Amino acid sequence: MSNTEQESREVPQSLAPIQVERSSDVSDLAGMRGHRGVKITIGVLVLAGVIAGGAQLLRMMDARQAYATAAAQLDRSETEQGDAFIRCALPHQQRGNLTVPTALHGAIEIATERMGKTYAKVLTTCTPLLESFQQSISGIKAPPDVTPKVAAVSKAANDFGAAWLGLRDHLQRAGEADRAETAPLIDKITATWQTYQTERERAKQALSAQL
Repeated sequence: MSNTEQESREVPQSLAPIQVERSSDVSDLAGMRGHRGVKITIGVLVLAGVIAGGAQLLRMMDARQAYATAAAQLDRSETEQGDAFIRCALPHQQRGNLTVPTALHGAIEIATERMGKTYAKVLTTCTPLLESFQQSISGIKAPPDVTPKVAAVSKAANDFGAAWLGLRDHLQRAGEADRAETAPLIDKITATWQTYQTERERAKQALSAQL
């Protein structure tokens, strides 16, 4: 056998380990890429979860803030605008003493009998404060699920205001205060005030339940 033939037969044997090593390297590289792809996918999913969770948290915070803002506006409407009107209409009465309907009724009755038609002028002076009180409630932007309850408060406040204006208009026309005529008008004021207080408490409870 010639040297050339012997060398040609030995060549494939000498290359076989190299081919195996190359195949092994390719497999290792593919495995590394596969692991890296899994890690990247997991990282993307985790990041997406964090972003989604953060967005959900922000939405919850915004919703809670909306309830808190509406509750604060409802409180201010009474402690500021509502109290301002009561102080104007009944200047010699303490606001805390008028929470009971009978006390409010008595205070209005006394003012009406003492001042007569002059009391109509007092109520005319107080009318802008009454309108401000009504507007402060109608302007409350509450979340949809509690909007009907806040709307009920606004309606009650409007009815309360209309009752006061009814008494004012009667005194302007009559000139003298007749208890038989003014009593039903005063009854209407106290009844609408009580309804307002009831609706306001319901709305406050509905708003507080979401905080």
